[in-house]
Amino acid sequence: MTPARDIAATLGVEWQSDTPLIIPEVWDVASARLLENSNYPVLCTSASSYAWAHGYRPSERVGLEELLIIAGRIARDCKTPLIADLEGCFDRSNQFVKKGVVAALTIGCKGIVIGDGGRDGLQQMLGIIEVANRIKSARIAEMEQKKKLFLIARTDVFHLAGIMANPFEEAINRASAYLNAGADLIHVSGIQNPDVVAELCARINGPVAITVSLSGAPSLERYNDSGVAVIALGTGLMRAAFTNMKAIAEELLGNGSFNYLNDAMTDNDLSDLITAPDQGNAALHAMLHKSASS
Repeated sequence: MTPARDIAATLGVEWQSDTPLIIPEVWDVASARLLENSNYPVLCTSASSYAWAHGYRPSERVGLEELLIIAGRIARDCKTPLIADLEGCFDRSNQFVKKGVVAALTIGCKGIVIGDGGRDGLQQMLGIIEVANRIKSARIAEMEQKKKLFLIARTDVFHLAGIMANPFEEAINRASAYLNAGADLIHVSGIQNPDVVAELCARINGPVAITVSLSGAPSLERYNDSGVAVIALGTGLMRAAFTNMKAIAEELLGNGSFNYLNDAMTDNDLSDLITAPDQGNAALHAMLHKSASS
């Protein structure tokens, strides 16, 4: 089996393609259901996309409680395995990380993402040992809950390439430490050049994920021989959706055309994406509120 198929099997799904496993990032139930209906086998929440949708500034952190409430709603309404981005655990205690993992498993998430850069490095970088200890704490919580957790450790060192002496070597050092601490997958964001990706994968002794969300990206097939196991779509889908919305709005004011409605989804189409209102997150909300204030 390929690394992509191994990871898919670990998450309880199939991936028959020879390409890396594609994991799109979602920010609400509608985006999650849309991508599930498009046959993506795994979904991941995006803290950045959620933050933009709800007016958070780049330097502001979305709290763990808020991220898990939306993750809980997505997990409730989607059969597709969901991985939760735990940006809200950035720079918090190891005990807080454990509580976050317990909550993620409780609401039905199959995995989590623990990052070292907090919104693509904008909130600075945590030290290697700090992140390794968070990974170990997550594994302890997993054992205590007796539930399997797929743990992705993301490093944002390439987002700080302008101020970091050697982000390539730093990514390799961090990957080694995170894998030794118990990570299942190393997500190196900020690079999408297939040659650089191949060199990086050759140096990391474990499965690697990258994000492809910038203009000028090569075709998916270019990554087949790079060794990368997973391609995350990052905020690209949300940015593309907003770009299309902006173009439509400008066209309407420019020439008065309502042609965009010809291909638009109907109200019924969107209603069919959404299930009944959540009945189970009230207890989770109370638990997380208590955890955050303790």
